[in-house]
Amino acid sequence: MTSRNRKRHAHVLLAALVALSCAFTPAFAASALAWDAAGLTVSADGEALYNPTEAPDTHTTSAILIDQDNGEVLYASNADEKAYPASTTKVMTALVVLEHANLDDVVTVQSSDLEMLGEESMMSGLLVDEQITVRSLLACMLIPSGNDAAYVLARYVGGTWQNFITMMNAKAAELGCTGTHFSTPCGLHEDDHYTTARDLARIFQAALQQSTFCEIAGSSEWVLPATNKNVERTLETTDYLIVPSSDAYMEGVDIVGKTGYTDEAGKCLTIAAEKDGRHLVAVTLGGQNDAAYGEPTSNFYGMRDLLEWGFDAWQTCEVVSAGDELGRVGVTLSEDGTSVAAVSTVSVTAFVPAGVGLSDLDVSVDLPASLTAPVEEKTPLGEASISYQGRYLGSVPVATEKALSWSAVLFAKSWLRDPLHVAVTAAVVVALVAIVALVVRRARRRRDEAAEGGGRVLAGQPWDDDYAQGGFAAEDDAWEPAGPAAPSPAPSPAKRSGGKHFKS
Repeated sequence: MTSRNRKRHAHVLLAALVALSCAFTPAFAASALAWDAAGLTVSADGEALYNPTEAPDTHTTSAILIDQDNGEVLYASNADEKAYPASTTKVMTALVVLEHANLDDVVTVQSSDLEMLGEESMMSGLLVDEQITVRSLLACMLIPSGNDAAYVLARYVGGTWQNFITMMNAKAAELGCTGTHFSTPCGLHEDDHYTTARDLARIFQAALQQSTFCEIAGSSEWVLPATNKNVERTLETTDYLIVPSSDAYMEGVDIVGKTGYTDEAGKCLTIAAEKDGRHLVAVTLGGQNDAAYGEPTSNFYGMRDLLEWGFDAWQTCEVVSAGDELGRVGVTLSEDGTSVAAVSTVSVTAFVPAGVGLSDLDVSVDLPASLTAPVEEKTPLGEASISYQGRYLGSVPVATEKALSWSAVLFAKSWLRDPLHVAVTAAVVVALVAIVALVVRRARRRRDEAAEGGGRVLAGQPWDDDYAQGGFAAEDDAWEPAGPAAPSPAPSPAKRSGGKHFKS
């Protein structure tokens, strides 16, 4: 066999092996996921989230702390237990007034407005027949916690203070309060005047939507204009968290709040606090009256500690970033590596304890057992579920981090590890060798026959009919039969030689 023939047959064998490899190479495909999980946050309705560090003692019998930006309950203690709200009732009174009255309306104080109030009741100094605006009455009610102003406003808005109580209870029901019932507009004790820390937080959050409420309830002092009965005077708050001279003062924190106290209710506080762009709402009820008059009681310090804990112990952050490795998948038939990282294609933002990172999370991802090269970059692999301490944070699509190429050498080695594949390959090789041997043997026989008959056909010459019927083309000047041998020429007549004969 010539060198050119050997090359041709080698190419045929390689083509056959490549065809077999293509037939047995598996293909991997996965559909891309459309869900973008970026921006998801924790959803929680329970008493608290993860308690990353122990919450401080609020020095009260019930409490709740809520992140106003996402509605998450950060801390709760007896938040749904019945409690008396005392003057924190005035948050609802202010809310109903702001929804039904004009701030510049002038109201005349009536003697009947003051009949329900005793000598020990908190008063703002209103006088019978005094003419004063709704805005000023709200300041008298919210800053020094004047019960007189609460009754004047209730009668003005509701026609009677009793009708106003009906409006308060209707508003509570509208806000979804299920453990609340009002019977006075100011919070003086009545057995059927009660709420819960969680309900009061709902009411307070609604009031915070009113800018006038925030302006007044967030002021440590308020200058009250002169009226027909009173000279200009300055009102001072009962909330020690916003009094700079107080030991409970929260410097650098914007505060809106309302205080309350009765013997039955104990010390009560509703506070909204803003710091560094974060907003918290807290309610504490049932504190002890354990300080001298004019000094902060322990519930103020407990509230301050609770708010500082809320600001410091929690964060809204990107817990998973696009490109973060969430697992690995084995890869076969590639010299670029034996595995590839499964990475997140989007991010997850969640509200979690400060300092929580990817290594602290629980990642559940259903990845393929393995991939077969070639592997494309960003090949979809499935979805990863992200949680922290049993709470779901979000889900993200995952994909391959990089591409891995196919290796023919590794494929051949892998192929030949299977006895069946070895047998198939051997059978193909034997068949090809047999074909090559047959071609060679027939070519030699034709060449020998041509040599004996004296006929030759050079490779590359046109085929004649006899060749087309059974002859073989030859390359590299090989001799080939070209049909029946031509007849030998007839012998020439013998010449006479003058009667002489030669011996044969």
